[in-house]
Amino acid sequence: MTSVELIIEKSEGLLWGRVEGKKWMPTPYGKTLTELIDNLKELVADYITHEGKNDKTWNHTDWDKIKFTFKYDLTAFFEVFDFLNLSAIASKAQINRTLLNHYKTGLKHPSARQAQKIEDAIHLLAKELRAVKLVA
Repeated sequence: MTSVELIIEKSEGLLWGRVEGKKWMPTPYGKTLTELIDNLKELVADYITHEGKNDKTWNHTDWDKIKFTFKYDLTAFFEVFDFLNLSAIASKAQINRTLLNHYKTGLKHPSARQAQKIEDAIHLLAKELRAVKLVA
């Protein structure tokens, strides 16, 4: 295995992760993304030591070569990327800033269409930032 996709959600003040599509699905948690990944490694090590001795998927995991990809629910996304400006994202997504804040805090949950609009807005902002050239 050379890549691991972690689905990240936020609940009860913690980031929770899950790895799907494998024989065994670890569900680590942590206060930060780094802590969550460290806990994932510990979970896998414990699993291999006990019931997963013959699980070829996890048994040959070289953590130094693993490439992580992440999918976030909106509350986890805004927790990890807390420096982003909600007003700018709401404007680009053409949704109400207060509604976006409700998504951020978990008071409301977006439809798939709303989540896609927000994702598109974030990607658009990133594209605009990549085009920036600074002079000194």
